[in-house]
Amino acid sequence: MNTRKRGNGGDGVVSMTMRSLVFKIAIGLCFAPNCFAQLYSPELATDTDILHSIRRSTVSIGLHAKEGEVTHFVTVGSAVIVSLDGGHNCLLSAKHVFSNPEIGYTPTQVFVRLPKDEPQAKEDLGLPLTLYGPRGDPLWMGAADGADLAVSPMPNTLGAKDVHSIPITDFGDADDLFQGSTVVVLGYAELLGPDYQTTPIARNGIVAWTNPEGPLDHTFLVDANVFSGNSGGPVFHLPTGMNRKGQIGGGGRIHLIGIVSKDAYEEAPIHAGSSPATSLDQATGKMIPFTAKVLNIGGIGIIEPVSKAKKLVMDFLAPHTPHI
Repeated sequence: MNTRKRGNGGDGVVSMTMRSLVFKIAIGLCFAPNCFAQLYSPELATDTDILHSIRRSTVSIGLHAKEGEVTHFVTVGSAVIVSLDGGHNCLLSAKHVFSNPEIGYTPTQVFVRLPKDEPQAKEDLGLPLTLYGPRGDPLWMGAADGADLAVSPMPNTLGAKDVHSIPITDFGDADDLFQGSTVVVLGYAELLGPDYQTTPIARNGIVAWTNPEGPLDHTFLVDANVFSGNSGGPVFHLPTGMNRKGQIGGGGRIHLIGIVSKDAYEEAPIHAGSSPATSLDQATGKMIPFTAKVLNIGGIGIIEPVSKAKKLVMDFLAPHTPHI
C-alpha cells in the first residue's frame, strides 16, 4: 500500500496562492473534454435494462498489488460519477475510500475501473487518479461536517465508451427517503472475487431506519446486504411499490439518495476459550482486545444522505460554474 506522511510545519506550509492554484488545476480536470460523461437518462440506454445508466455511472476504486512479477487490481471501494450538466463531472465516494489515517491507509494515488460490458483478455488495472499535488495538497475534498463523504476530480477517460453520470437534478429528497422505500445498492463487493467485478453488483432492499430528527440530515440504514467493497457506492430509490403516503407508485426517475459508509461486516472480539484475547499496548500500558472483521448476517448498511453529498459536490464544482 502506498502511504505518505504529512506534517504541519516546514515543507508542509504552502501559500494560499499555491493552494488555490493547485485546487483550480484539480477542478479543471473535471471540466476537461476527456472527462465527459453522459447524463443519466433511460432514453440513452443501449438496451432495455432499467439499471443501465446508473450501472455505467458506478465505478470501482482500488490499488495495485504485485504477486511475483504480476500486478493486480485490488478493490478498495466504489464511487459514482456525478455531474452538474454532463460536462462538469466528479467522483463521489466515502471519505475513507480515499483516506483513512486511523488504519494507516493514506494512498497518494488510487486507480479507477470503469464498468465493462464484456470480459477482456487481460486484467483491467484501472485509470490512475492522483490524490495529492506535488507539494502534498489534496486534490480531493472531504465533507466539512464530518460526514464520511468525499469528492475527487475524474480520471482521464479519453477513449472510454458509454460512460454515464448522475446529474444533480436526480439527487433525491424527502419523497425518496422514508422508512420502507425500495432501494437498489450498487457496488463492487469483494466477497465474490474478481470474476464478478466487471460491472457493479446490484442488491435490492429497503430503507430500514431513518433518524427521527430528520432523514435528510443524518445517516440512515438500509437492509440490502452491503459488503466490503460497497463502501462509497451509490444507493438509489426505485420508483416502485408504495410511496411515503402509502399510494402505489406510478413510476418515474431513479433518484440517488445516499452513499454507503459502512458495510455488513463488523469488528468482533476474539476469544481464547471463554476469555477475550488481548495484547499489551507498550505505549500506554493498556490491554488491547484482539478483534476480527466478521460478516454481520443482518445485512444492514449505514448510508450517508444525499443532501450532504449534494452540498459537497456543489462546494467542489460550483465556484467554477458561475451559472449555477
